[in-house]
Amino acid sequence: MENQLFESMKEKIISFDESQLMGEIDIALKQGINPSDIISKGLSAGLEEIGKKFEDGVFFLPELMLSGNIMKNAIDKLRPQMVSSDLHSSGKVLLGTVEGDIHYIGKNIFSAVLEGDGYDVYDIGEDVAPSVFLDKAIEIQPDVIAMSALISVAVSKMAETIHLLKDNDITSKIVVGGAAVTPKNSETIGADAYGFDAWQGVRIVRTFTKGR
Repeated sequence: MENQLFESMKEKIISFDESQLMGEIDIALKQGINPSDIISKGLSAGLEEIGKKFEDGVFFLPELMLSGNIMKNAIDKLRPQMVSSDLHSSGKVLLGTVEGDIHYIGKNIFSAVLEGDGYDVYDIGEDVAPSVFLDKAIEIQPDVIAMSALISVAVSKMAETIHLLKDNDITSKIVVGGAAVTPKNSETIGADAYGFDAWQGVRIVRTFTKGR
């Protein structure tokens, strides 16, 4: 029954049917389904499909923006339940795609899930220079800094950013991810952890902020 509901939520996002989606979220909450499962198994599964259609040229920027707004509204609806649940954990996460890379779909999914899990997310966008990461880290003192790179040439900029942060005594934990990153090269460039996808990334962030 739960899987059918999650699949229906996914389809509602793909068809941009916000009204029906909100009704299904109400049904899921009344059934006692965990809000984090609603996000990961229903909402974000739909957003990932939107991203694939965008990359395949089936959907375009207006559809991507619309789906993002629907996702934000759905998470806003779920946030009070997330905050009151035992799974809630909080902290500051600085998030961005490194210089030389303009991809954002995976980053935005990660941001949405983090926000749904009660984190304060400071998304500084795409093609972000190392100095911008540093300046923002000094300003907000995040618990975790998360970086994304989907193209191989951006990994060198990711390494440069990590070295700059550490050279300036930034003690935030650094999590990296994206198609161009592997567990091996993440270790080589000095990251504290590698996240294969948004859900693994959230689990890592929870570990780093446990007991905060």
